[in-house]
Amino acid sequence: MSYTIIRPKDRREWLRHRESGIGSSEVGTILGLNPFETPYQLWRRKKGLDAPKEENFAMRAGHYLEDAVSLFYRDETGKEIIKASAGDWLIVNNDKEYLRVSPDRTFWIPGRPKSDRNKGILECKTTQMEVDGDSLPQHWFCQLQYQLGVAELEQGAIAWLTMGREFGYRDLAFDKEFYDYMIEEVDRFWIDNIVGGIEPLAINVDDVLLKNPRHIVGKTVEADEELAKFCAELKEIKEELSALDTRKKDIESAIKMALGDAEALVAPGSSIAKPTVLATWKAAKDSTKFDEKRFASEKPEIYAGYQYTVPGSRRFLLK
Repeated sequence: MSYTIIRPKDRREWLRHRESGIGSSEVGTILGLNPFETPYQLWRRKKGLDAPKEENFAMRAGHYLEDAVSLFYRDETGKEIIKASAGDWLIVNNDKEYLRVSPDRTFWIPGRPKSDRNKGILECKTTQMEVDGDSLPQHWFCQLQYQLGVAELEQGAIAWLTMGREFGYRDLAFDKEFYDYMIEEVDRFWIDNIVGGIEPLAINVDDVLLKNPRHIVGKTVEADEELAKFCAELKEIKEELSALDTRKKDIESAIKMALGDAEALVAPGSSIAKPTVLATWKAAKDSTKFDEKRFASEKPEIYAGYQYTVPGSRRFLLK
């Protein structure tokens, strides 16, 4: 085998091991297939320019629910989940130690002797989105293929629990050609961008703001013909939206005038017992607010002690 299995003593040590290379959840990002992160954002995180991702509730819940997803998969397929595969552990490639994966679970391939070569990898997902088994999210596919390649295994599966109500899975074979392509991109990212320090290109506005949170005073960029057309088109769109907003406010005012002190507007001919409600105009519950201006006026020294500077954000204006 050309890999090493690492079993950290706790989750904190496991996270440190993950930070030392490219994990399977990061491969889709490098390939530009992750809708939640760009290569530039990953690069900043790996280089320590931005803080590591903090585990939120959804991430923690997904980690806890891996057991449930694996049990659903076992029940649906009859495959035996390997108990020892639960927990935080890593498989690290011996030749390229930055290739490291942490499978959610492994299972025994039916009909074969139980050995290291006859295991499959199960990637467990919990999600709020509808999942089509014939058109899986691309970054999920990358994740499993990367795990299979680093672990030198032939078979795997992705299983998902949607909104706690619907279970699905897809068995997948290892795709050597696609894995080789991924490794070329991972090698390039690690060697050129991480070790070499070359910044990946910005591919969206979030990237631009991370790289350039402030403008350079006096600097201008000359528009080409396409950008000039974009500005003209955007101006037309904003004017149309403004007209729609004015019309919206006029209509709302007319309805409110009709309502007066009534709670609801009902459709013509609606029954008293079960009216068809078209609109309501209700008072919200009372709330408590802090009078900041009064506090600043009456307690200026205390108020000043709690003030802090927030960097100004870049504001886009169409002239």
